[in-house]
Amino acid sequence: MVVAHRHPIVFVLLENTPIGAQNEQDVKGSKCSISHKLVSIDPSAIPPGSTVDYLGNSLAVLNDGSVSRSLPKAATSGSAGGGVDLESGMGIGGITADGISLTVSTLDEDDSTTTSRPIFMPIPKISEIGLIDSPLVSGITAIDALTPIGKGQNMLVIGNAENDDATTVGRTTNKRGWMVNFLRNVIENNRNDDSKMRCFYGLTSGDGNVRSNLLDQLKEAGIQEDIVTILSTRNHGEEGEGGTASSATISTEKAMTSAEAVAVAATTCSIAEHHALTTGGDSIVFIDDLNLHKSLWDVTTQYLVQVYGEDAVVTADLQGSGSSEMRGYFSGLIQRSARFNLKKGGGSVTLILLSTLPGDEEADGNNGEEEPTFDPSDFENMPEKIKARISMLVKAKVPLTPTNLKKIQIPLPSTSDAENAKRLALQHVEDLISMSDGQIWLDDALAKAGRSPPLDPSRSITRVGVGADTVSCRADAPALRSVVGSLRFEFQQAMDVMDTATASAIVGNQKQVQRRDAFLLAMHQESNERRKLSHECIALLAASRGHLDAVLAEGGLAGTDQGKEAIDGLIEFVESNASGVVTEIESTLDLSDDGKSQLEDAIASYFSKGN
Repeated sequence: MVVAHRHPIVFVLLENTPIGAQNEQDVKGSKCSISHKLVSIDPSAIPPGSTVDYLGNSLAVLNDGSVSRSLPKAATSGSAGGGVDLESGMGIGGITADGISLTVSTLDEDDSTTTSRPIFMPIPKISEIGLIDSPLVSGITAIDALTPIGKGQNMLVIGNAENDDATTVGRTTNKRGWMVNFLRNVIENNRNDDSKMRCFYGLTSGDGNVRSNLLDQLKEAGIQEDIVTILSTRNHGEEGEGGTASSATISTEKAMTSAEAVAVAATTCSIAEHHALTTGGDSIVFIDDLNLHKSLWDVTTQYLVQVYGEDAVVTADLQGSGSSEMRGYFSGLIQRSARFNLKKGGGSVTLILLSTLPGDEEADGNNGEEEPTFDPSDFENMPEKIKARISMLVKAKVPLTPTNLKKIQIPLPSTSDAENAKRLALQHVEDLISMSDGQIWLDDALAKAGRSPPLDPSRSITRVGVGADTVSCRADAPALRSVVGSLRFEFQQAMDVMDTATASAIVGNQKQVQRRDAFLLAMHQESNERRKLSHECIALLAASRGHLDAVLAEGGLAGTDQGKEAIDGLIEFVESNASGVVTEIESTLDLSDDGKSQLEDAIASYFSKGN
């Protein structure tokens, strides 16, 4: 199966026998030929509750997180350029494409069936999609209020790496935990309607601990039987880390793990597309995560350099940034999200794409020593975007110290492997952001400070519905829109006051600070806490009308037991005393003026009783 095509070489994932190649020599010399057929799966044979590999075969996950499966039985669909026949061996290899006609599949409607769909499909055509005009309510108030997601859009979720081996850890960004809660809220809030909504989770990692962590969380959330889970079949320790294996073996393992990760993501999208196109329903896809896609790209770049020399590779690829070719490679996944028009059934595929940043291994602070100050020339080898930001700091006479640079996410000009990896990762995230419909940035520092979820509003945004020419294109729920208004602007303004003002200035802006704290209290929830859209409207409306100020004055800040009791009590009271409005919000996702007045009266009544 072709997983990457970088002219004049195609890179193929070879897996025709249960006995795998142990090193590159086991793959070299094997006879390969392009079969001119696309490797396909049968999505109709994969019901909710299934756990499968990228070929659609059922998987059994063992206690240690490793997997066992049956032999591949993938179907093939007649169209050029997708499959590979291999007489023997298993691995990933490069095949010179000179003389071989390789084309991107352009299946006609007559070529697609309801029982078979190619794994690697082209992105939807403009003529097949409509406007994104329906919200996907995540049940996570901070996301729905600050970075809403529309059905059919793609959204990056960015955060630091986490330790899946740890049994007791402090607060972290917990990306996967928040996404499982997202999944649970969507499933539970739509369980009793006829929405035809289906959820799919593609886990690209070959680490058994990561696999066990995800499955445990899905089981604990009670939704494992409601989703389709697509897993990599690589086993623990096969991602090219540690061990005493030769560099050649590690290179092969890294390549195969990365290639299978790309196939897992593609299969997840294909199954989701099948549901949307054949039922007119909504498919929610989580890809966890994109890092191995970049790893495969780096492997293919190294291979091109080995075969043809550095002149065959563009400078941007050698430096780790995004060339137009790399943008096309990632767009083949990112742009598979779509809100299909009525001619294509009116369904949607929403893509939630996780991207992991390396952790900051340097200790905070400088142990009392004076911080070094960098010179602008120290950043000469960095990307143009970074250099432009450095120039702005110099003009503003901001010292180029490690502390100042870290605050605004500019990597330090260090040649250490850790710092270089972080620089490349941040650079790669910037490239992904430029291709996406928005990003949710979960910040480690905010998590450690107790913010839950640790969403950074200054770096999180949705680009759907932004601009004067997109009046009919919206991602947010109308009910929330009528409640929060300019919440994002007001919230960020208050955050800026806290970040830049002196103590005396903060006292002078106490109203803004109090407003910020009220919204933080309204949006605070734990990663296992379920909320409905009506709950979000009640909490945010109470914050915007100043009803939470008294709670804050008595110490009920976000994250405290007192604050949680106040919000939980408020929601329970309003649900009981304005049940008609709550039902209106849940059934229509909207809130009438009369309904809003009833909510305000119920909220005021709750706090007037001394709560």
